Amino acid sequence: MPPADPSAADGEAVVSHDYVVVGAGAAGCVLAERLSADPAVSVLLVEDGGRGRSPLLTVPRAFAYALRSDRHVHRYRTRATDGVPAEWWTRGRGLGGSTAVNGLMYVRGAVPDFDALVDDGNEGWGWDEVLAAYRQIEDHALGASDTRGAGGPLAVSVPASGDPVSAAVVASAEARGLRVVDDVNASDDDRIGFTPATIARGRRVSAATAFLRPALRRPNLTVATGVRADRLLLQGTRAVGVVLRRGARVEAVRARREVVVAAGALESPLLLERSGIGHPDVLRAAGIDVRVASERVGEGLVEHRGISMQVRFRDGAGLDGRLDTRARRIREAARYLRTRQGPLATSGYDVVAQLRSTPDLDRPDLQAVWVPIAVDETSPHLAPAPYSGLLFTGYALRPTSAGSVHVSAAAPEAPPLIEPRFLEHPAEQRATVAAVRHAREVVGTFDLADLVEREVFPTASVSTDDEVVAHARAHGGGIYHAVGSCAMGSVADADLRVRGVDRLRVVDASVLPRQVSGNTAAPVMALAWLAASRIAAQ
Repeated sequence: MPPADPSAADGEAVVSHDYVVVGAGAAGCVLAERLSADPAVSVLLVEDGGRGRSPLLTVPRAFAYALRSDRHVHRYRTRATDGVPAEWWTRGRGLGGSTAVNGLMYVRGAVPDFDALVDDGNEGWGWDEVLAAYRQIEDHALGASDTRGAGGPLAVSVPASGDPVSAAVVASAEARGLRVVDDVNASDDDRIGFTPATIARGRRVSAATAFLRPALRRPNLTVATGVRADRLLLQGTRAVGVVLRRGARVEAVRARREVVVAAGALESPLLLERSGIGHPDVLRAAGIDVRVASERVGEGLVEHRGISMQVRFRDGAGLDGRLDTRARRIREAARYLRTRQGPLATSGYDVVAQLRSTPDLDRPDLQAVWVPIAVDETSPHLAPAPYSGLLFTGYALRPTSAGSVHVSAAAPEAPPLIEPRFLEHPAEQRATVAAVRHAREVVGTFDLADLVEREVFPTASVSTDDEVVAHARAHGGGIYHAVGSCAMGSVADADLRVRGVDRLRVVDASVLPRQVSGNTAAPVMALAWLAASRIAAQ
C-alpha cells in the first residue's frame, strides 16, 4: 500500500482509490477482480492477514492443520448460552479468507432459497440471477449443463469414485432410500453423492487463486495485506474512506466512489459499529458515538449446529490405515508431492447428502457429510485417531435460531461479544435427531455393519430425542457458516447499500438474511459476482 502522509489529519487521506474493498475472502477477491476489470477505475483491497503463500494451503486434506495456525486463521470466543458452552469460532485469515482453509465443499443452495429473497422484496437475487452467476463462475469437471458452468475461473471437481469406505457409505445410503447422483447441486430432493469441491489437479482452489491472482498484474488493483481496518471515515452520513492500521502506524485512505465492506459475518458488523453505525444502546455501551442509528447491525446471526457420530472399525479399513501414524503420513505426503493424488488430494468431506427429516416435508431440511477418517476424540485439533474409523456430521440446513455479534469497546483489538443461538425451534431439533438416526441406520447396513467395532461417540447412551438435542447443544459445534448480521432487507437494501449511509455497501455472508441449503462459500462468491455488476453500474 502506498504510504500516506503521516502528518495528515484523521480523515484527510492523501491516498485515494475509486473503490476500497475491506476483506479479501470469498466476496472480496471476487469484487476486486470484477471491479478492477475496468481499467478506468482504481481498486484497493485491504486484508488483515498475509499473502497466503504457504504450501500447506494448497494441499486439500491439510486444511485441519491450517486451521490450527494463527498465521492462517482468526479465532473468536463465543458466549455460553442455554446449554451451549462457550466455544471458538474459526475464520480464515489472509488472501482467500476462509476459502483458503475450509473443507473445500462446493454446495450452492437451491431454487427456493434464493427465490425467497425476492419474495421478501430483494429484487435481483432470485434463482435465475444466481444460477447465471454460478454458470459464469464455474469451471466444472462434469462439464456445462443447465445447472452448472464450464470455462469460468473457479474449478470444481467431483470424484468419479471414492475409496472403499466412502463407496460403502453411498451404497448403504442408497439401500436406505437415498438417490445416488453425480452432482448434488443439480437437484433439491433426497440424494447422496461424492462431494463437489474446489480442487483442480489435486490442489486447493481458493477465491484468491481463482479470482484475485489473475488480476494482480493489473496496474489499477492494489492489494494491501497485514493491514487492519480500524473504522470507516464518515463525512456526515457519507462514507468517504477507511482508517487503516499496519502495526503501530495508522493511516487513512479515501474512496472516491464507494467503500465496500466484505469482512464476513463477524467482522463486517463490528467494523460498522466501530464506525458509529449500529444500535444506539450497543454503541453507547461500548463508548462509541452514534453516527447512524441502525438497530439490526449485528443482530440476526444464524449459524448451523452440527452433531457428529464416529465409529471405530474392526480391521483397519478406511483412510486411517494410510494416515494413522507419522511414518504413514510422511509416505502419503511424498506420494502427494509426486502425483497430486491419494487421500491428501481429496476434500475435507468425501460424501454429502441432503434428505428430509420427515416424509411430509416438501424438500430436504438436513445435510449429512461423511469422512472415512476417524479423529482423535481426545484432541482439540482434529488430529487423526490412532485407529481406523468413519466420521459423520449432520445439521439442520435452514436454522432460524438467531443470535448476535457486537463490539465490546471502540478499540479494534477488543474481543467481540458473540451470542449464538442454537436449536431453539422444533424444526431444527427434529432435523438434528434425524441426522443421528440416519447415520446409525447407514452404518448398520450390510457392508458397513461388518466393519464396525463400536460407536465411539455419542454412544448408545444418547438415544432419545431429548438426549440427542442436549448432546448437540453441549458437544456439537458451529460449522463456520454464519450469516445474517448485516442482512439485506434491514441493515442493507436490495443493492446491498447500508441504509442511512451513502456510498457504503456490505457484500459478504452477513447480508444473507437466512441460511441457504448447503454451505456458504459458493453462494457468497455468486453474491459478490452479481454485486460487482450493480456497483459498477452506479
